[in-house]
Amino acid sequence: MRNDKKTSGFTLVELLVVIAIIAILIGLLLPAVQSVRESGRRLQCSNNFKQIGLAMINYESTFKRFPPSHTTSPKHNCLTFILPFMELQNVYDGFDMSKNWNTSPNTSAYKVNIPTFRCPSTIQYDDYGSDYAADVWVDSSAYKQLVKDGIVTQRMNWEGVLKKDGLSLKSSQITDGLSSTFLFFEDAGRPYYYKQGKYQNKATISGAKWADVDAFFYTHTVCNGTEMINCENANEMYSFHPNGCNFVYADGSVHFHVHNINPETFVSLFTYNCGEVIPDDEL
Repeated sequence: MRNDKKTSGFTLVELLVVIAIIAILIGLLLPAVQSVRESGRRLQCSNNFKQIGLAMINYESTFKRFPPSHTTSPKHNCLTFILPFMELQNVYDGFDMSKNWNTSPNTSAYKVNIPTFRCPSTIQYDDYGSDYAADVWVDSSAYKQLVKDGIVTQRMNWEGVLKKDGLSLKSSQITDGLSSTFLFFEDAGRPYYYKQGKYQNKATISGAKWADVDAFFYTHTVCNGTEMINCENANEMYSFHPNGCNFVYADGSVHFHVHNINPETFVSLFTYNCGEVIPDDEL
C-alpha cells in the first residue's frame, strides 16, 4: 500500500533565516540589557556616594569642619576619619591614629574591603582599595591654556573643599553655596592605569588603598581640548560609567555630570569661594 502522507519540516534555507533573525534580535537586545545593567551599577555608585557625603556632613556637624583630604603628621586619608560616621566604628577602632596608616599596628587595620568605597562599574581592582577620593585643586597645567584661550576665566584660587596637609574648612567658608560646590570625586580603577576607557598595561598608580595618604589627587590633565573628566585615572577624575562621573556636593547630594561639561561650569562647581553664579540647568 502506498503512503501518500508528506512529512513537514524546515528546509535548510528556512533554518538559516530563523537563525539570522534570532542573531539580529540578540544583537538588538544586548545593548539594551547592558544599558540597564550599567544604570543599576551607576545607581549603586550614587548610593555609595550618598553614604560618604552624609558621613562627611555628620563629621562636619560634630567637629565644625569638614575632614581634610589627608594628614601628613601622622599620615592618614580622609576616608579613615569618616569611618565612625558610616557605622564602621569597629574598623576605625583598629587604627592607632597617632601612627602612619601603613606602619605597625596599622599594617593590618586597613586590610578590610569596604563595599561602599567601590564603584560596581569598575572593571578591575585590588583588595582594600577605593574608587572615590578627594580632588584638592585644579592645577595650572590644566587651566592655564584654557584661561589663555578665553574658555575659562581666571580665579583668585583653584582649590576644592577638602584641603591638603591637615587643613580643613567650615561649611560657612563655602560661600559659593553647599548645593553648588563639589565635595568628593571618582578616581576609579587604581592601581591599574586606564586612559579614555582603555587599559594601558603600564606601571601601577599610587594611592589605590582606601586608607592611603596618597589617595588624594588633583586635576592636572586636559583631553580633547577642553575636557577634565575621564581623561585618565593616573590620579585624575575618572570613572567607568559611560560619558561621565558621579559627584558628591557639599550639601550631600549626588549629581552625574557628563565628561564634556562646560569647563567654566566645571571649575565654578569645583571652587568654593569665587562668587560664580551657575544656572540651575547646569547643576
